[in-house]
Amino acid sequence: MLLEQPVDPEYGPGWRLVVQALEDGGCALTMLVSHTIADMQATGEAIADAVAGRRVDYGHPAPSWRWSPVMLARDGIESLRALPGVWRAMGALARRSREKRARSNSPARSRSPLEPAMALPLVQVVMDAGACQRRASDLGVASNTLILAFAARLAFRMGRLDASGRVKLVLPVSDRHSQDRRGNALRSITVMADPDSCGNDPRPLQRDVKAALASLIRNGDDVSPLFPLVPYVPLWLARRLEREALGADLPVGCSVGELPPDVNRPFGEASLLQVSVLERYTASELKRLDGVLFVACCRVGERLFATVSGYTPDRITTRTQLAPFVRDALADMSICGTVS
Repeated sequence: MLLEQPVDPEYGPGWRLVVQALEDGGCALTMLVSHTIADMQATGEAIADAVAGRRVDYGHPAPSWRWSPVMLARDGIESLRALPGVWRAMGALARRSREKRARSNSPARSRSPLEPAMALPLVQVVMDAGACQRRASDLGVASNTLILAFAARLAFRMGRLDASGRVKLVLPVSDRHSQDRRGNALRSITVMADPDSCGNDPRPLQRDVKAALASLIRNGDDVSPLFPLVPYVPLWLARRLEREALGADLPVGCSVGELPPDVNRPFGEASLLQVSVLERYTASELKRLDGVLFVACCRVGERLFATVSGYTPDRITTRTQLAPFVRDALADMSICGTVS
């Protein structure tokens, strides 16, 4: 299986592509990309360029130049320039760790090297973009807010609530500009949502999202200051940094965006598009985190494609168990969609 094949953003391959012919004459195309190489917007733009036959010069040197004196000197200069940011990041991480220890009495535990990682259950939802827009208009919000409200209702039904009964929505925000060649041009905001009000009146949620975006523009976020540490830490510590960035209180990830229409036209118009964040956890990690929940939704043309990745220890551990919760949350928001 493609998902069992490793990707390595440092030594390669950073991505894999597989095409499987089908009996009816069609085919299934699967692409696996390391998130270190590209975020969803960058991946979508690269696919659209390939489909349209556009050759883009990213300005990367040839692999043979990697250990040349010129490249080594350039890397050394960039590393020196990055040192102030690294020291600030270490201070930010230390502060976050102290705050986390003050909130929790449970010690951090590392992954057992003998414990295998497992894939999370995935549920696909296909929705009509026009119908969702009409439903959002009836509620007085944007269609993106409707998806966030759905995520909050799903979290409520799965029991991912903090002590006050609210849902901690963690939303990635694209920071990509024209000619931006960064792999991940992302920042993030956190919004505490009331799942009860989301079902009937998601307008407060929309106001909170707008306020969080305004604060992000003015003050920045809590995650970006940690990024300078990434090139200098081993993989196990990078995983810990990720946990520190997400924080506590059962976070719910929710990514909503729009992809170029050409993304859905690799060999003509595709009947189904699935965009998923694939992370692997061990059973002990999932138990320590009290499970995970991530909703990725993208609009391509006249359809919305959402993928729900969710797990609750000893309760929701398979796709069959997750699917009814997704259907119920869609019904809470009066959203019509095909769940598979």
